[in-house]
Amino acid sequence: MSKKIAIVDDHKIVRDGIKLYLENDNEYNIVGEAHNGPDAVNLLNKEHVDLVFMDINMDGMDGIETTRHLIKDHPDLKIIALTMHNDYQHIKAMMDAGASGYLLKNCDEKELKSAISSVMEDDVYYSKEVAQTVMNNLARKKAKSRSDELATPLTPREKEVYELILDECSNQEIADKLFISVRTVEVHKRNLLEKTGAKNTTGLVLYAVKNALFDSL
Repeated sequence: MSKKIAIVDDHKIVRDGIKLYLENDNEYNIVGEAHNGPDAVNLLNKEHVDLVFMDINMDGMDGIETTRHLIKDHPDLKIIALTMHNDYQHIKAMMDAGASGYLLKNCDEKELKSAISSVMEDDVYYSKEVAQTVMNNLARKKAKSRSDELATPLTPREKEVYELILDECSNQEIADKLFISVRTVEVHKRNLLEKTGAKNTTGLVLYAVKNALFDSL
């Protein structure tokens, strides 16, 4: 059965370009077009649609708001953003609104069809450039968390104690392994709790995992 597709974009040349890629393929059926958000809402109230290609920049009701509205009324609908924007703010906003894919308008026919196949199988699809933007943002956040979260760096001994805590060692076991007293272990633990803001040993473990403090995590 062919996939029913709608195209939402305020530029006719873009809508015509997508149709050119898909209209001669029996797997796809272009059931409608819209040049703005309200028209898209009206279209989907009249037609059953499996997938929508959605522009972001449109006057009035933009693609993000339109996506949020359509997903609310049609939870099984698949939406792929098709835009020139490759910044993390737009990517995150569209995906948070409910989009299943994010394509740049310089994509070719092969990538367009790959995106359709992926989202119709309940996967998420990003253009290669978009995926790189997402990864770069995550890397920056990770680096920021490592440098900013701990206002006071851990000492070498605190790191040793911390790693043994992650290995589920008791205070006595840590003391024996490091040839220090249990009281000294307790002091190091208090320092770790203060520096990380954790409330207990479980909090220390979660903090270490979340911020990838050690290469073994």
